[in-house]
Formats: sequence, structure tokens, C-alpha cells
Amino acid sequence: MDVGATIELTLGQKTVTVTISGLFDASKAANGHGALAMDSAALFAPEELFHEIHPEIGSFDYSWSIVNDPAKAEAVERSLQELVSGRSNLGMDTIASHIKYEKMQSSIIFGSLQALSWLIFLFGVVNLINTTLSNQMSRKRENSILRSVGLTGKQLCRMSITEGMCHALFAALTVVILGLPISMAVCGSVSKKSFAGAVVPYQFPFLQMGLFLLVLFGMEVVLSVWMVRRQKKQSLVEQMRAQS
Repeated sequence: MDVGATIELTLGQKTVTVTISGLFDASKAANGHGALAMDSAALFAPEELFHEIHPEIGSFDYSWSIVNDPAKAEAVERSLQELVSGRSNLGMDTIASHIKYEKMQSSIIFGSLQALSWLIFLFGVVNLINTTLSNQMSRKRENSILRSVGLTGKQLCRMSITEGMCHALFAALTVVILGLPISMAVCGSVSKKSFAGAVVPYQFPFLQMGLFLLVLFGMEVVLSVWMVRRQKKQSLVEQMRAQS
């Protein structure tokens, strides 16, 4: 459809032929509160039609912004609500309703992203455990040979923990180097779409990142010590036979 095209509309029992005089995108329709406000335009029509529907209104292109003493806010709002409730051609919009709506919407989005991040976190922990255990199991023969030529239990434990720490450090650096620029770019893109072009400053998640590092390094230490103690319970001959 384009401007000038004719279409048929069925209104109840009556069908009328109308000509398209214009097209609009509601998300881009400007108003006093920005393009994404709750009171953004939902319908466009010629001004003559509005005058025909509401002949008692002389102008449709204005609104009142009422600013009052915060101490009297409740009394003023209550009085205005009583005044508006009896008039079908008037409506009232308060900053409190906007704040409540934005908080509700933000909490839903933030909660969904938090749930997704926790799923990714749990997947990473499971993958870390699997990788560490697989690496240690594949090196049982190597460790048994080192023990047979004089490697002590403390040295084996220290070697395993050091390797695990290096692996954890590499993973943490990779997360920061790759994840930080991507997070900043996503934050800027999402904030522009959510707040009508305004860019919300990126805040680094220190608490979540600290928890991630604590679990990452802690799991490496625990798994390395557990695997070394498990290998100590087996004789060198049993370990070498199991891997031959």
C-alpha cells in the first residue's frame, strides 16, 4: 500500500471505500515525552475528522504540564484526577506512572538477561570441570612415569595446580579482552533503541566478574588436588597398565 491507493474498510455492517492519505510509524512519531513514551501516537487522522468527532474541542495540538510543590503532590494529583474522571476528552499522565512502568519493564528485561547469564555461567563451570578432569585423566601415564623417576607428591600437586592456574588465567584474560568490547558495544546499541537514542554508560559487573574468577580459580585448585590424591591411591604399575 502507498499514498493514494484505495482500500475497502468494513465497519460493522457497512463497507466504505477510503483513500490512503498518509503512512506513519508509531515508534517514530514525536511527542512531548520522546518517541518511545506510553502516550506515543497510535492513530493519525485529518484534523477535520477530529473536529467533526469532538466539535467542543477548539484545538488538539496542546497539553498542560502541571508542576507543583512536592509537599502538595498527592492533594494536587487527587484533585486533578477527580476533575479528569468526569470528562471523556481529558486524560492525565503522571511522572509516577512513567517511573513505575519503566521500572517494571526494566526489571523484566534485566531478570531475563540475568537468567541467561547464570545459564552461561553454569555451562562454563560444567565445561571447566569436564576439561580439567579429561586433561588430568589423559596424563595419568605421564604423571606415573614422572613419579617413577623421583617426582614427589608435593611436586606433582604443585605442577597440577600451576597448570590449572595458568589455564584459569588464560580463560579470565580471554573473557575480559573479548567480552568487554562486545559488552560495551551491545550496551550502547540496546540503550539507543530502548531510550530513544540516549546512550547509557556501561558499568563493569565487578560482583559477577569477581564471583566468576573465584569459582574459576577455586575449581581449578580443588580439581587438581582431588586428581593428584586420587592418583596417589593407585600404584605406579596400576596406572601404567591402565594407560597401556
